[in-house]
Amino acid sequence: MNMSRIPSSFDVTQKELEEMSFWERVKHHCKQQPFVPIGALLTTGAVIMAAESIRVGNKRNAQYYFRWRVGLQAATLTALVAGSIIYGTTVAGNKSKEERMKEKAKMREKLWIQELERRDRETQARKEKAENARLKVKENEESIRQLEKELSELESKLNKK
Repeated sequence: MNMSRIPSSFDVTQKELEEMSFWERVKHHCKQQPFVPIGALLTTGAVIMAAESIRVGNKRNAQYYFRWRVGLQAATLTALVAGSIIYGTTVAGNKSKEERMKEKAKMREKLWIQELERRDRETQARKEKAENARLKVKENEESIRQLEKELSELESKLNKK
């Protein structure tokens, strides 16, 4: 049964697990599959109650608590198997954190390159626009010079008359 998984904050590599202290690992596994420790505690409670009933000599209650122990152990085992299937805790099927980080870095690099290319296109467009404006200014200056020359010629003709 191959199910695609959504990455989770609970994803931890084997190397990271080895670096954790005992209590950190216990906490991690309890967060990963919360019904298993609850079932273990309830099973332990049933055994303690059965032992207390035996000590007191109440066989009926002892039998009752031992039956609860068996049912709670079955529920705990079911929770363990179901959690493994649902949460996909098999190490082989999960990507390591390092692989995910590499993919994320490649994606960021790709996005950065796209951003740089976009900025470069904008810069080129601005340069072209500025160059066109400079050419228009030169053309206008030339036209102004010609018009001034014509004006001065006309003024000189008027002054001569």
